[in-house]
Amino acid sequence: MMKVFRGFFCSLALIVLAVLYVGLVVSAIISILAGILRTVGIDAIKMSIWQGIDLPVVFSIPFALVISGLLFFCSLYIKRSITFCFSKLKF
Repeated sequence: MMKVFRGFFCSLALIVLAVLYVGLVVSAIISILAGILRTVGIDAIKMSIWQGIDLPVVFSIPFALVISGLLFFCSLYIKRSITFCFSKLKF
């Protein structure tokens, strides 16, 4: 009976973690592209550190790399959780 509950909750967690993982990776890629495009000269992309404090264009790529690095770092731990839940689904 416990294997059924564990399998059910792991399958639900697997779906949520997979969506979170894909979202983090896509957000990291978009962050890098936004930093590059803002540095090139596209004014439609706005980057701010705080409300009302805009980031200088020179710091766009380093800021984007730091943010995307944090997102990739978080996605590694989410991937570990996905592999753990997937291993629990095998009976």
